[in-house]
Amino acid sequence: MSRIDEPSAGRAIFAALLLGLLAFATATGLDAQQYGARLGAQEGGAISFEPRGRGVMFGALDPVVQRWYVPQELYNDYRWRQWEYSNYARQHYQRYVDTRTNGDYFYDFYGDYIGFGWLIYDWRQERPSSNGSGIFKGSEFEGFFSNLTVSGDSQGQYGYAVTVGTELRTTLTPMTFSKPAFNGVQIDFASDRYAATILASRISDPAPFATVSPLRRRNITSLVGGRATVQVGDYITLGGTLVDARNGNTALERGDPIAGSLTLGQSGTPVTAIAIVLSDDSPEDGEGGAALFGHDVQITVKDFDTGQETVHTLAEVVRPGTEWPAVVGGFDREGYLAADGAERIVLNYDFTDPAFQLLREDGTRIDASSIIEVEFEYLLANDYRIQMWSNRQTGSGGEQDVPQPPLTSAIIDQEDPVLFTVERARGNVKHLTNVQVVRFHYGLPTANLVGGFTVEATDLLGFDLYGEWDRNVRYSQYPNTFRFSANKGHEISSRNAEASLLTISRQAYPYFALAELYSIDEDYSTSVFVSNRQGDFKYDQPVSVLYEFVDDNDDNDRRADWSRTGGGATDTQVYPGWDENWDFISDFNQNDTGAIPNRIPDYDEPFLRHDVDRPEFLFGIDMNNNAWIDRFEDDDLPDYPFKADRRGYNVFGGIHLTPESRLFVGRTDEKMLSDERQSTGTYALFTVDKDYPDFGRMRIFDMFRRVSDRIPDARRALALFRGAPLQPLVPDILPAPDTWINTAWLGLDYSAIPRLKIINKLKYELYNQEKGARDIEGRPLDEVTTFFGLINKVEYHVDAAGLSLYPKLKSEFLYEEAFAAEDDDRQHWQGLFTLMTRVPFLKRSEIAAGIELASFAERTVDEEAMIEQRLAGETGDLRSAVFGVQMSNRSEYLGYLLTTQLGIRITRLSTELIELAQTNPDIVFDRVWEGETEAMSFFTIYAGLE
Repeated sequence: MSRIDEPSAGRAIFAALLLGLLAFATATGLDAQQYGARLGAQEGGAISFEPRGRGVMFGALDPVVQRWYVPQELYNDYRWRQWEYSNYARQHYQRYVDTRTNGDYFYDFYGDYIGFGWLIYDWRQERPSSNGSGIFKGSEFEGFFSNLTVSGDSQGQYGYAVTVGTELRTTLTPMTFSKPAFNGVQIDFASDRYAATILASRISDPAPFATVSPLRRRNITSLVGGRATVQVGDYITLGGTLVDARNGNTALERGDPIAGSLTLGQSGTPVTAIAIVLSDDSPEDGEGGAALFGHDVQITVKDFDTGQETVHTLAEVVRPGTEWPAVVGGFDREGYLAADGAERIVLNYDFTDPAFQLLREDGTRIDASSIIEVEFEYLLANDYRIQMWSNRQTGSGGEQDVPQPPLTSAIIDQEDPVLFTVERARGNVKHLTNVQVVRFHYGLPTANLVGGFTVEATDLLGFDLYGEWDRNVRYSQYPNTFRFSANKGHEISSRNAEASLLTISRQAYPYFALAELYSIDEDYSTSVFVSNRQGDFKYDQPVSVLYEFVDDNDDNDRRADWSRTGGGATDTQVYPGWDENWDFISDFNQNDTGAIPNRIPDYDEPFLRHDVDRPEFLFGIDMNNNAWIDRFEDDDLPDYPFKADRRGYNVFGGIHLTPESRLFVGRTDEKMLSDERQSTGTYALFTVDKDYPDFGRMRIFDMFRRVSDRIPDARRALALFRGAPLQPLVPDILPAPDTWINTAWLGLDYSAIPRLKIINKLKYELYNQEKGARDIEGRPLDEVTTFFGLINKVEYHVDAAGLSLYPKLKSEFLYEEAFAAEDDDRQHWQGLFTLMTRVPFLKRSEIAAGIELASFAERTVDEEAMIEQRLAGETGDLRSAVFGVQMSNRSEYLGYLLTTQLGIRITRLSTELIELAQTNPDIVFDRVWEGETEAMSFFTIYAGLE
């Protein structure tokens, strides 16, 4: 048995007790310190949480062998000492409780204490680092704050706000940046004269949802933008805008702050083949396509050991006795090679071809991976289009196969090769009058920059003015693995495009005027290719690889109309101009909801078609002359104020003839920059909208135009119900190449007699073509094409014996001629009789019953001719009888208003047939009606707040 030194043991026990007493005093001595240092260390009148490291505890300096433990969390929280015997006979054990339920302690990089709480959002960029871009969004950001935080400050006239969100409605200018759901950071400043905005986002992966840990990426695409305005005087505001989106690789020490840098995927494999494709920019005319007179190339190589760069021309890289590049396609003409119509000329620069050689001064071969820049020089004429391809232009099929000699048409025969359009000829020149040298570099896209200036004036000498000029610069860089590994910037090339617009208006009763002038280059672009995690791109997949500065959002709601990366949920219900009551449902299918889908438009649905008319009966402006009202058009283009590839003007002046009537006279002239297409028009518009106390309301609209339109403007077909698939494009057949057009609309509403309402609508449209007019497909157009529509409605409300009766009558006649003689006309008449009754009973219940009789006559089918020609089939005529009864109850329940409905609807639909007799084929029955009965019953409960 060992002997214990009693004095030493006593000192050890005494030291332990002393430390315990010191800890106890520290924990309980002051009320403000009853949780130890968790509420901070008091310094005078202030509480400090700043990190100070550990100090020296003098009571722990005794040189004893026995190990002891400083009382910390268990003692501070539960009064539990390390050496105590635990007995829970009288005071029962209590479970551990997390004392950090309010979050964590946070400090900035200066060591200053920030607070105790949660990390909501953190975005950090580090360079060089293998995964230097990280975004963290805590669950509290999504849960507590619904993906939006706003902080800011103000004093006097100065104020700023910092907004972070996943769906920010953000617009700088309509030509540079406009998105209904921007995911990123927005910093705004405003004073009396100045305003500024800064935008920032990692658009390649902005973390749309909460994350457990930071989403760290090496290959990224970042966006930085901003706008600043200054008010000059009382009327003028000047502004400047800049938006730049660029690719980056955080493993590099540096990257160009504007042009960005190539990602790992772009530079991971060298370029081994480039192909230049020349074609006809207007293949439909079959002539005047690309004319190639000559071509050259300059290839810059670098010795990465010495840093020396040398430039080699085409003559210096072709092995004697061989031809390089390989040229395929085209028609031999006197002195040049032509590509007319669908023909293409392909020049294949295969760096693995034995005919290609790069030699040093000592005669040794230079590897193609030493190429740092390739510049092409082409002598071209006529209506050419230049497209570019390489094995690094990856698509949905991955890296493209390299065309190997002997080359037939490998690049053309590939399945969906990814081609970049480099240059297009202005106009549609066909007689070699535009011979020119075209120079361009090869590179993969790395950045897109849009910047410009605006000027806005309000009531300046009676005029309102808005002008904007923007330049678009698209950057690309030549991929090279050696330069990438050497951590140096790649050779940068760029292509520019411009856009400008000016709008001036004046309102001085009774006169008014407006002028619009605009010019937007064909290749003006607000799109950027977005990198995936590996730094790869599928250049032929716009849904997954394109980010848009300016979204397509024709119905101006919170969802973009097209599917793009970073654009949020895609809008599947696009109703431009067709949601006047703002319930996010098409006004032509009002009872179509996500819970109870309805695929029948209201103008064809029983009991609803009395009130809802077909869209063909609407009046509106059609400035692009595609036979569709402009404000109802849905296209697949960014929402620029004016379309790209256009230059033109529109001016009009007018006068208020009376307070209710106006007269406009105007002229429009628009050119297509990439083709020799033009649209001109002279127009006059007369409008009247007046209420008469003893009659009702009268509306008159008439627009008379002289149009020469040869610029096609396609649109999307109308989606008639929720969840409808993407509708096909409706091509513009150019129905007004040289045409007089008159569109008239008359509306007369009679309401002088109480409870009686009479509504009349008439629309008449006339297209009068010049002789020999043809549409875009070359088909002859009828000299006279008309549309005539007439709607008459009568409604009356009768209260008798506690019943409310609503008899209604409607007549609809439509006659529409097709523009081309070979297309079908439309002509029909529909008559409706509706009788509705409502009977209230008890306090909150009602019974509604109704019957509707309908007759639809299809007038384009010649029934007599069918009989004479002994043709059996449907005539298109329909009859229907619909009966419905419904009981409704409204009751409050648990703070909600419940609407309970149950009922039944029975429909009898009959179709007219021309049918041969079964017993005697020589006998034809001219009137045979075949009918079927449908029934629907329902029991439904709705809950609402009012």
